[in-house]
Amino acid sequence: MDNSLSVLVVSCRPENRKMLMRVFEGLPIDGYSAPSIQEAKEAVRLRSFPVIFCEERLPDGSYVDLLRYVQSVGEDIRFVVLLCTGEWEEYLEALRAGAEEVLRCPLQPTDVDLALIHAMRGRLGSNETTSHAA
Repeated sequence: MDNSLSVLVVSCRPENRKMLMRVFEGLPIDGYSAPSIQEAKEAVRLRSFPVIFCEERLPDGSYVDLLRYVQSVGEDIRFVVLLCTGEWEEYLEALRAGAEEVLRCPLQPTDVDLALIHAMRGRLGSNETTSHAA
């Protein structure tokens, strides 16, 4: 049985993709990347991703477009927004929209590690709640 975690990175910035993939190395994580919202939607349609890291803005839309899509398909996905503008209002808006966490760019490996831990704790907690209710 494969115990690896599939994580989708939605980024048009090569430095963000490389940084995240470097953090995933050595962890039981299968990292996938998509350079656009449309490609990310297609990836989500084809595969289960418990965690998605998504830049705030991409050439074909924003994280809100992907977050709404993910919410509409009903998957239990932990969503982390990569905030490259550094604007406080964007941070608050991402949390209000349903993002699990917001990381500021340039990304720091320890911030990514913590976001993964928080996302998985939240996912495990929601699975326990579901299994206890059954």
